[in-house]
Formats: sequence, C-alpha cells, structure tokens
Amino acid sequence: VWSIRVDLHFLDHDGNLLDAACLAAIAALRHFRRPEVTVVGEDVTIHPLDERNPVPLSIHHIPVSVTFAFFEAGNLWVLDPTLTEERVCDGQMAITVNSNREICAISKPGGVPLETDILLKCTELAAARARALCTMIKNDQTAMDVDK
Repeated sequence: VWSIRVDLHFLDHDGNLLDAACLAAIAALRHFRRPEVTVVGEDVTIHPLDERNPVPLSIHHIPVSVTFAFFEAGNLWVLDPTLTEERVCDGQMAITVNSNREICAISKPGGVPLETDILLKCTELAAARARALCTMIKNDQTAMDVDK
C-alpha cells in the first residue's frame, strides 16, 4: 500500500483557486511515478529506480472542478471567475465532473438560490469544460511521455 500526499503552494491568486488546485493536483499525480514492486510469497521487493523503470499510478477517472459565480440573483453567471468577480458575486457553485460526464461533487456554499434549469445548464457546461480539460491533461501527459 502506498500513501501519496500532494502539497500545493500558491504563488498568486487571481480567482478560482479551487479549480486551479484541482488541475495542479491531478497533473502532478498523473506525472508521478512510483518504484516497481515485486511480491513473491511473503517477500516484497521495492526495486530502486535505477534498476527498473518506475510505474505510473492507476488513475482511471480524472475529476475536474468547474466553478461558476452568480450575479443578478442568479440570472447571470460566469464560468471560471476572477478574484474581483468572486468578491462581488451573489454566490458561487463548484461542480466536479469527470470525462465520462459523471458528477463527482457539487459544492454551493450559500449565496443566491438557483432555479433547476440554471443548475442543469451549469452541469452541462461543467461536463463540457471537464471533458476539454481532461483531454488537455491527457494530451500533455502523452507529450511528456514521448519527450522522456
């Protein structure tokens, strides 16, 4: 069993910190390689990196956070709000979706109440944005693997 921790350090903040942190953590985990392990009976061997190529983590789904800021009592919304937009909005909502259009989480800490049709539209937009971001992450990973 491996225990992996991702520490994020923010150098600047111009809004939408949650989404940026989510993308950074996922990208880091996809780039991470662990040592190869061999198990024979009860003997466990962790091979040094210079003996065997390290192996990637098995990540089957990439959850991506997509944040919306709401204005004018929820009649106007912005995807990926800036810090200024976050400070003056009537409420926010983060929808975490994977590339299979599966909703992993929805977080709406207070703010303006939303009509069902707005919530559905936001989930559709979040799914489309998540699919595009997942493709970008996978393409970047493929490019990095080719460069090695």
